[in-house]
Amino acid sequence: MELHYLLGLVPRGENQPVFWLLSNNSWYKVRKTYFSEKVIPVVTIIMNINSLKLIYFSPTQTTRKIVEGIAQGIQVARVERVDLTPPATRMRKPKEMRRDELAIIGSPVYTGRLPTDAIHRLQRLRGNNTPVVIVVVYGNRAYEDALLELRDVVLRAGFKPVAAGAFIGEHSLSNNATPIAPGRPDAENLRRTKEFGNIIHQKMRNMQAPDEMSLLQVPGNSPYREPTALPKISPVTQEIVCIKCEKCAPQQRSQ
Repeated sequence: MELHYLLGLVPRGENQPVFWLLSNNSWYKVRKTYFSEKVIPVVTIIMNINSLKLIYFSPTQTTRKIVEGIAQGIQVARVERVDLTPPATRMRKPKEMRRDELAIIGSPVYTGRLPTDAIHRLQRLRGNNTPVVIVVVYGNRAYEDALLELRDVVLRAGFKPVAAGAFIGEHSLSNNATPIAPGRPDAENLRRTKEFGNIIHQKMRNMQAPDEMSLLQVPGNSPYREPTALPKISPVTQEIVCIKCEKCAPQQRSQ
């Protein structure tokens, strides 16, 4: 970090000065570390987040809603969305992240673990010690090891988890006969996601630099539990409207 100005101020009622470092047009609160009789400014308190990246794998759009709700509470002007759901994202070049932006990475939970497709696409991200909020969305049963697995995936990709959350969404197999968390996230759920984002916003204003942060602890088992095989499911054809185009056939074979 290039040093431009170092300003020392003594707060009212205190004896020791608080130092502020101006670097790259941003002020950082710092402490002084003495090493080899030289004064070295070290960033310790304030992180300057300039933009927000919303990254999600969301086949039913439920995870996307949760991530968007959190983003509203964080209140960052510059927001970029990275949808990892389309199959074409498997072929895109790795997405590079900057150190001065905050990412929110969200994934649904399948049988207590992350979806395999989500893991493969998340592995194409490249963090630069980028702070990240990790989020999993489960169908009102249990998220088991999914949050821990997501934390480990983003750590390997170069991110620094700063907050984590697990939210309920309508189960992908929910229907009128067997409703499972129908209509979730509802208005109250989305209010809570925004509230969670506001807490993160406040936390980021008083947070250490990523290099100095301890590892974020989240629930889960290590090693992870073995995933349960998903039931074989496929679309039900309505014979009265089917025109035999066979567009759904490759999708059924890939499930």
